[in-house]
Amino acid sequence: MMTYPRNPEKGWKLLDHTADIRLEVRGVSLAELFLNAAEGLTAFLAPGSTVRADADIEVSLTSNGPEELLVDWLREILFVNQAREFVFVTAEFEELSDNRLAGRMLGGYGSGAIEPELEIKAVTYHGLTVERDERGYVARILLDV
Repeated sequence: MMTYPRNPEKGWKLLDHTADIRLEVRGVSLAELFLNAAEGLTAFLAPGSTVRADADIEVSLTSNGPEELLVDWLREILFVNQAREFVFVTAEFEELSDNRLAGRMLGGYGSGAIEPELEIKAVTYHGLTVERDERGYVARILLDV
């Protein structure tokens, strides 16, 4: 099992949007794309978090393609954050393909962070894209606030 470190330096950026949060996420691999997307979401769920990865949650998702799988992955992170106060730190993927993800998300309980200014209500399909280019993968995701 491989652990992929978070890399806030290059993995995601905020795009202009009138009402919601729109992210552009990059990764040289599908695993890096999914980790960077999780990092981008977590930056809004638990800004300035100091939580350490001392707990884990098993994750098993099957979807109809990489776009749907990415949304399901981010929705799982959002759910465990809101329902259990679990803050994502990183993940270990046993399997990750265009339509299947299995592994563990690692993080901690309790925010250990500054209270977020915005409440993320949902990860949406609106304007969602996952594409492959010469540098790897790029995705655009809209978070409903």
